[in-house]
Amino acid sequence: MTQLPYREVTAAAYAAAYTAGLRLTGTPDGAVLSGACPRCACPFDFTYVRRAYRHRPGAPVTVPVLCVCDTPHTGRPPGEEGCGAYWNVLLERTGR
Repeated sequence: MTQLPYREVTAAAYAAAYTAGLRLTGTPDGAVLSGACPRCACPFDFTYVRRAYRHRPGAPVTVPVLCVCDTPHTGRPPGEEGCGAYWNVLLERTGR
């Protein structure tokens, strides 16, 4: 499989592709989102920390997610992670 070069980019289809195979694990401070990047297809875990995002308790929250895979991508700047892709995920509480 040929790895894509690093490129900061988003696309309308990224969120739906990412959430299709998403595993969400609740934590005391938020959640861990586990899935594959819709651009480079590499798996990664993204940690959402509730107190880092302002929202009403129980209300849906839009979380900006970015690929943080550890796969090497040519052209990735020092100190960066992933392939450069980013998108938003809407987290909603279901059931009580």
